[in-house]
Formats: sequence, C-alpha cells, structure tokens
Amino acid sequence: MEYQLIKSKRKSIAISFDRDGNLIVKAPYFVRNRDIDAFVRSKEDWIEATAIRLKREREKKERERLKLESGDILPLLGNQLLLSVIREDRSRAKITCVRERLLMYVPYDADYEYRQNTLEKWYRKEALAIISKKAAYYAEMLGVRYEDIHIKDQKSRWGSCSGKGNLNFNWRLIMAPEQVLDYVVIHELCHLRHMDHSREFWELVESICPFYKQLKKWLKEHGESLYFI
Repeated sequence: MEYQLIKSKRKSIAISFDRDGNLIVKAPYFVRNRDIDAFVRSKEDWIEATAIRLKREREKKERERLKLESGDILPLLGNQLLLSVIREDRSRAKITCVRERLLMYVPYDADYEYRQNTLEKWYRKEALAIISKKAAYYAEMLGVRYEDIHIKDQKSRWGSCSGKGNLNFNWRLIMAPEQVLDYVVIHELCHLRHMDHSREFWELVESICPFYKQLKKWLKEHGESLYFI
C-alpha cells in the first residue's frame, strides 16, 4: 500500500488522506519504517473503506461544481458576485468587477478549463493586492517586518511563514469572509514573533484578533467549500 510518510516530533502515528485522495502517514522520528508499515497494514480495512467514501464524495463534488457560465454565483471576501460570461472575438480573456457582477470576457471557443484558469488568475491578483494591504496594516500594529508575500495554491494549509520572513497565503482565502482572511494574515504575522504555537503566540493573536477561535473554526468547518473550482 503506497503512502507518503512525514516524520516529525509528534508522539504517535496518524493516518489521513489529502484533498487528492493520497494516503498520508505521520509518525515520530523514533519509529522504525518497518513498524510504520506494520501499523498501516493493520489499518487496511479502514483505509480501503475511507478511500472509497472519499472517492464518492469527490465524484459528487465534481458533479455539483460550478459550470462557470452566466448565472453562477462566486464568492469574494464573503460577498456574492453574479458571473456573466461574455464571448467575443478576442484572443485574451479579461475580467471586470462592476458592483456585484463579475464580467468575464472570453474568446468564443473558451472551454471550462480556459474559464477556470482565467478566474483563478483574477482571484490570485485580487488576493495579492488585498493581502498585501492587510499584511502591511497588521505588521505595523504588531511591530514586525516581513520580506515577500507569495500567493499559492496550498493543499493542506491556508498560510505559512518561513524562517526568512516570507509569507505564503492560499489564494482561495480571498473567497472567505473578510474577517477570516484577516485572521490568517494576523496568524502568520504573529509567527514573526513566535515561530511556534505556544501560549504566548496565541495570546499575541488574540490581542489583535479577539474572536480568532470562531474564525479558526469557520475555516475548519467551511474551508473545503472554497475548493469549488
């Protein structure tokens, strides 16, 4: 049975699946690989049953995903935008946001993948602009300095902070409520003071974002809904 092994300072072995259905095994450094293999084999029935269930859920989401045609509703900072796809004699796509409408101008033959890529590029651009402003604002409040901001499509996290002071954010955060986005930005900036999740770290987060627990809970319960394209 194939799986991705991640070793760390954790105390026990854990098995999970990522969003693509890949089996992930996390284990302590001190556990031998052959013992990890034995543990995984002992969980074979659960792994197979879970893999089937997750596959069915992914297939259901695939059937229910947006067609990215006129009439679809797209989120932006918790607001809803009505999508209008306008097909024209053009070689390059363009997106314009007018009040509560998102106008997507595409070539006549633009298929789903083309429209999806166009929309993702627009979301990424918006995410970089908005997150950059928020990071500058909250960094001044916290008295910290960061290097670069990168917008990524991270599979298992919403943000990260490197030891060199670079901040990484998942572009899909731009579709979440604005307060949720603020929390993730604050969270990563606080790592510039505390590169851990100690009590001091969470106290610093709470000093800027008093309701961070509710926002963190929103991401846990609704974050999967941001992967609709």
